[in-house]
Amino acid sequence: MSQQSAPPIPLPFQISRMVTSYWVPQALHVAAELGVADVLADGPKQAADVARAVGANPGALHRLLRALTVLEVCTQTDDGAFALTPLGACLRSDTSDSVRAWVLMVAGERVWASWGRLVDCVRTGDSVPKQNGVGAFDGIAADGEAGAVFNQSMVQLTRHLAPAVAAAYDFSGLRTIVDVGGGYGALLPPILKANPELRGAVFDLPHCRDGALALFRKTGIADRCQFVAGSFFEDTPPRADAYLVKSVIHDWDDERSTALLRTVRKAAHERSRLLVVEPIVPERMGSTPFHAMLASSDLNMMVVTGGRERTEAEFRQVIEAAGFHVTRVVPTPATMSVIEATPA
Repeated sequence: MSQQSAPPIPLPFQISRMVTSYWVPQALHVAAELGVADVLADGPKQAADVARAVGANPGALHRLLRALTVLEVCTQTDDGAFALTPLGACLRSDTSDSVRAWVLMVAGERVWASWGRLVDCVRTGDSVPKQNGVGAFDGIAADGEAGAVFNQSMVQLTRHLAPAVAAAYDFSGLRTIVDVGGGYGALLPPILKANPELRGAVFDLPHCRDGALALFRKTGIADRCQFVAGSFFEDTPPRADAYLVKSVIHDWDDERSTALLRTVRKAAHERSRLLVVEPIVPERMGSTPFHAMLASSDLNMMVVTGGRERTEAEFRQVIEAAGFHVTRVVPTPATMSVIEATPA
């Protein structure tokens, strides 16, 4: 006899489950903050031993580990010990698949507190920083630790997307490329390795220099890549054949995005290419995981930075207002597309 299927969850309970999902990012954040995954990396441990290693209350840590088991970050053995799963290993601090810094940033106090004011943002159309009268990235630039977490989180996300960009877009024929606002420059290594004739540069604020130079050495591109300090709103990036702008203009409204791209236009020669690397919002949203990612990111930009995710038409408007002409859109195997433009 076939097993009877579970009854559907009543609609009110579905809403209840959605609204109480706040526990998920916070449980992951605490695990990342305490370094639970690093402690479990060498094998299963009892909750009391993990608590001792991370400096936490044993009872409370046991309850956290049970919650992480529900999320499949951990499993529990027959003797009650907790073990790290392959998914949980992504919270380690020392692996190529780590997203620990990303978790620390997006579920940290600054972003978490901002989301509590979403209703104000929807009513006014203004981000939390704008309502507070500060710049969206002022706190990150002034706080060395916050800046390091932010830039490392960008590395952790970008290194999974960069090979897809390198494979999808034809960089042959280019000799110089600048990653504008590239932080530590995680987008460049796969591109430079696939194109030995290409030389690169990262153009970003001075506090990114040390991290970028360290990443260049680690990935073996230090002999073909340099760091150039500057603000993409105030300074002109180096002259180059191509300019990468990845996950940057979604941080800003149309006016600031256009201003940013105009500094690139000033540097570009007549055959230069602008390569905006971003996800593209469809004209009509569905309920796929990709659409859910876009929706959450779009709201996050509205709340935290004042930016937005954009449709292809909205990208074209911003890019063309800066003095470029969009020539094509190249999809990648990842969630990003490469929007190619040339000087108008």
